[in-house]
Amino acid sequence: MKMGELERRTGVNRETIRVLIRKGLVPPPDKPKATVAFYNEEHVRAVQAVRNLQREHQVTLDQMSSILRGESLKKRLEAPAFQHLEELVAARFGEDDRTILVQSLAQTNAYAQRDAAGLAALGAIEIMETPEGSAVSYTDASLIRIWERMREAGYEETTNFFPVVLDHYTKSADYLAYAEATRFIRRTEGLVGEEEAADMLRIGLPLMLDFFGILRMKYFMRYLAAAQAGTLDALPKPVLDKPGAAGPAPKRTGRSGNRK
Repeated sequence: MKMGELERRTGVNRETIRVLIRKGLVPPPDKPKATVAFYNEEHVRAVQAVRNLQREHQVTLDQMSSILRGESLKKRLEAPAFQHLEELVAARFGEDDRTILVQSLAQTNAYAQRDAAGLAALGAIEIMETPEGSAVSYTDASLIRIWERMREAGYEETTNFFPVVLDHYTKSADYLAYAEATRFIRRTEGLVGEEEAADMLRIGLPLMLDFFGILRMKYFMRYLAAAQAGTLDALPKPVLDKPGAAGPAPKRTGRSGNRK
């Protein structure tokens, strides 16, 4: 595509896109001739990732550049921001370079290496060995940083808290992700196109994460109150359905699955 199409697809004007290219946040275009430039889906994803990081997470262009260089930020980023960062890194450097060195995390977390090993043993993250040292994806780095913040709040070895206590989170997350994926596919297949499905997930996943978090807090307080009253054992134990038990498939309404 040409610049005009890239502007239309992203809603970002060409002057801003050129700034992003100069800063190394968006890959340069393919230029078969000095006066001709072509862009592709990688450029669309990179520009959209920058836009989302700016608008939704208030990350500046300079901070994004620092992240791409593997530098640590003083500002903490929430988990959803790392999804956009991975898009940005993937577009800028390619699939094989979507990583950050564990050593760089140790600049702010003295236990980064040990935390990474503990989380990897749970299957929560994956450690990759590179010529520069052990590395993790940007999403996995966010998980390590979250455990760092838990330690700061008092969840540490001296109070008998180790990464292994997160085992129920990894199992629950795997269960929920499988259930969500199967339900989403069953309920949208043949009804919406790929772009509409992507938009639904982009908006819906963070919202349902908030929904789940509020419900979890509600139930936690219920069980905590019961424990304090000595009635916890009398409460019925929660039971999970089988993964993927999504109920009957919805009836088709005749909408085209090729709609864009």
